[in-house]
Amino acid sequence: MHFVDEGTDTGPIILQKAVEVEPGDTPEVLQKRVMEQAEWKILPQALDLIAGGKVTVQDGKAVILS
Repeated sequence: MHFVDEGTDTGPIILQKAVEVEPGDTPEVLQKRVMEQAEWKILPQALDLIAGGKVTVQDGKAVILS
């Protein structure tokens, strides 16, 4: 999950989660796995951080404040 900037997928990363790539995965199967195992889980967390003012961008990187 990242902030949006002028590039494609180049904004500062807020949160991320690894997803296994399995032999024989098609782009469609992998995209579905990424959405189900990562994006849908970390999106609410990222939104909470942003809404709570707990994330900022410093020197081009997202920083989570304590």
